[in-house]
Amino acid sequence: MSTSIKQTLHFIGSPEEFLADIAVQNTLLLIDENVLKLHGKCFEGFDSITIPSGESQKRMEVVEYIIAALLDAGIDRNGTLIGIGGGVVTDLTGFVASVYLRGINFGFLPTTLLAMCDASIGGKNGINFGAFKNMVGTITQPNFIAFYPAFLSTLSDREFNSGMAEVIKHAVINGGALQNFLQENKRATLLENPEKLKELCQLAAEVKVTVVEEDEKENGLRKKLNLGHTIGHAIEALNDLTAPVGFLQVRAQSITHPSVNSKKTHGECVAIGMVLAARIAVRKGLAKEEFVEEVIAYCNAYGLPIKTEIKPELLMEKILKDKKRKSAEIDFIMPYSFGDVRIVSLALTELENHLKEMANE
Repeated sequence: MSTSIKQTLHFIGSPEEFLADIAVQNTLLLIDENVLKLHGKCFEGFDSITIPSGESQKRMEVVEYIIAALLDAGIDRNGTLIGIGGGVVTDLTGFVASVYLRGINFGFLPTTLLAMCDASIGGKNGINFGAFKNMVGTITQPNFIAFYPAFLSTLSDREFNSGMAEVIKHAVINGGALQNFLQENKRATLLENPEKLKELCQLAAEVKVTVVEEDEKENGLRKKLNLGHTIGHAIEALNDLTAPVGFLQVRAQSITHPSVNSKKTHGECVAIGMVLAARIAVRKGLAKEEFVEEVIAYCNAYGLPIKTEIKPELLMEKILKDKKRKSAEIDFIMPYSFGDVRIVSLALTELENHLKEMANE
């Protein structure tokens, strides 16, 4: 990496002024439709397209729609695609930009806590394949990530809490300053104090940046960022969050909306996966019960679920398709304590046994 990832991160005072400096000719904005409804004035006068919210948009038909829009806008190899939204938009933006004309410039204005603290950082860009998360993608770093914490004021409680799952995950991985910050600042403080919210984003982002800069291609250390995701992605797939919905006319101005239901968000699934991973660590004698209780306390503070009713056999069906599986074993991210998270080769049969026994406890 010629430029450090940290150098691409910027806190900005105004989206309009920031975009006016960079989004001139040869630039297209990709905006989440909910963001456009809430903050549309920020993007007036710029060439843009919108997509509906939701994980179901991370599919090839939507990629084709965005590519068609880039072609229609005349974006060439020197052009820029800017994603404005949550993790779905940043994933799509990075993926399309990294393959369109074999690669154009791209950047993000993340608008959710999950995207600011995790999804927009690190260069992982991708789409889902059916019910399997991020099976098609690239690792390509954005040219910039611009943070405007005021966007977070319009998040629903559930979306804010969902983002906190990834923040808690980073605190478990790194301990240190982020863990101390979470101990000293409760949910109400964060929501009422913009400076504290900015500090939260900075600390969480720094954890991910530090890991990714050491292991961009996920050959070792970066795998720790998957804490909670092996089980979490299985839960998410079984919630059907990633299933394709309808048929997309590539040049249409509207895209089929997913059905609205009570399925769990990505962050909620990660929270469950993280707690179950900690419980497995205790069962193996690698972690203390007090550690699990503290992780659960953080999750409870933000209304995050800590268990699932999905049968272990169904979870294992999805885990068998996980990218981290190696024959009869899987690289499982095992939390020993705050600041001590390790990559453990775990037999799939042992993982299934743990899930079955925990389901009956």
